[in-house]
Amino acid sequence: MKLSGADAFVRMFKGHGVTHMFGLPGDSLGLYDAIFRDGAIRHVLVRHEQAAAHMADAYARVTGRVAVCDASSGPGVTNLVTALATAHADSIGVVAITTTSPTGFRQRGNFQELDQRALLGSIAKTVIEIDNPARVPELTKRAFRIASTGRPGVVVLNVPMDVFLGQAEFSDAELACDARFGVFPALRVRPADGEAKKVLELLRKAKKPVIWCGGGVVTAGASLAIQALAEATGVPVTTTYMGKGSLPENHPLSLGPAGLLGRPMTNKYLADVDLVLAIGTRFTNVDTANWNIPKRGTAIVQVDIDPAELGKNYDVLHSVWADAKLFAEELAALAAQGPKITEKARAEVSAIRAAWLAERGPDSAQAQYSQDEPVHPLQAMRALREAMGPEDTLICDSGFNQIWGGQYFEVTRPGRSYVGPRGMGTMGFAFPAAIGAKIAEPNRRFVALAGDGGFMMLVHELETAVRMKTPVVVCVLNNRSLEYCKAAQTGLLGQRYISTDLGDSNFAEIAKAFGAHGVRVTRSAELPGVLKQALDSDVVTVVEVITPDVAKPDGVPF
Repeated sequence: MKLSGADAFVRMFKGHGVTHMFGLPGDSLGLYDAIFRDGAIRHVLVRHEQAAAHMADAYARVTGRVAVCDASSGPGVTNLVTALATAHADSIGVVAITTTSPTGFRQRGNFQELDQRALLGSIAKTVIEIDNPARVPELTKRAFRIASTGRPGVVVLNVPMDVFLGQAEFSDAELACDARFGVFPALRVRPADGEAKKVLELLRKAKKPVIWCGGGVVTAGASLAIQALAEATGVPVTTTYMGKGSLPENHPLSLGPAGLLGRPMTNKYLADVDLVLAIGTRFTNVDTANWNIPKRGTAIVQVDIDPAELGKNYDVLHSVWADAKLFAEELAALAAQGPKITEKARAEVSAIRAAWLAERGPDSAQAQYSQDEPVHPLQAMRALREAMGPEDTLICDSGFNQIWGGQYFEVTRPGRSYVGPRGMGTMGFAFPAAIGAKIAEPNRRFVALAGDGGFMMLVHELETAVRMKTPVVVCVLNNRSLEYCKAAQTGLLGQRYISTDLGDSNFAEIAKAFGAHGVRVTRSAELPGVLKQALDSDVVTVVEVITPDVAKPDGVPF
């Protein structure tokens, strides 16, 4: 069968289950024409390439399917970089197809020519060059295999524009795809024989063990297995922000998130644990309060799909190379055959949770922050949790809004209903991510939570959301500042404020200018009703919440 390179790409994407792509055209028009002629893939036109990759990232997070984005050469690729770095840092399976100079024009100072392979290599698992249309099926299949196996991540296909238009003969075998590699994790590593038994023995010897879950648990779909493990052993569970949803946070064995931006009461409990069973976490500086929680010298059992992470940031007593779900299922089944490891942890955790709810939980907002205007962020978290159902998903941006969401928005069902750009902390992520998630799962409800600084970075995607009829809700906490940086200036730099105060933009009116619905909320009493109405509507809605510029979440180290 004779096909153009672009037609072969479309065949490969369809063979891996791709139904949507996100991007902005340029010298990639040959690919766009093939998508148009085939008709099976819906291409989502964005207003900036960064948004395209954020949309693909979130699409992949909520579906578990490898998502595809595209950009044209030069500035299109540089615009893509930040968002690809975000997806890769959070181990999300994304294939990006980038156009480059025609094969005969390279290294001649061609218009928009860059060394794209070098530029993209540090933010992807690999960059694959395709210089011949005959190799499109082979190398595209390789890209999906790499993106979906091991520790998932970003793979870039770097394609000269003439390859899209060039023709080649293909056999049926060359065009056949293994659809398994369209989802991640595609291949799961079973723990070696005896590993689960060894870990159970270590848990039983410990006096105060804890299970520590990272994003690898949620990505692997291991949440139900973690719940079974916690209930079979009686061992409590803490998480990173990426690991929220590993265990419902209203479960009596849930300690909530730990680390530099975690709950102080959780960190206090973790200070004297004697064994940590860490599953799917890299022990980053933020997740461990700069490697102080757990304390150095604590016995650690680390389980990870990526052997390079085992023992990288902490010395470990025992390491297990395995898929989080398969390991947790095997360990839970073994543990269920014997008595619980601890009976007292449940009462201790319940007491910690009750104290947190009383002192700093969302329900304490009414007592602590009785003023009606402006709206304290804790009141906003309370209103969000009341308005959103357990199946709804909160997508956070970066900054204090993510900490408010991470600490105070409790995930009450297993799985991914909290999303945030933890590895990179990328401002501007939440809104395009919510669009991508809603396109992937149109029957689910998504709320983007952002500060005024972050939302403004990609606010133009309001046009995309309205045009695509993607009814997401954006809750903008407007404190007229880059508050995380300003708080650091307050706590560390003697209140010398420079370049952290912003103007008072009216985001509700901006939303209306794009054809969306916009509401500005200045009083806390108004917020629950406004949020409920926004969630129940079928239009893009921006809920702008005026907040004080002095509110700071717990645990912020300045």
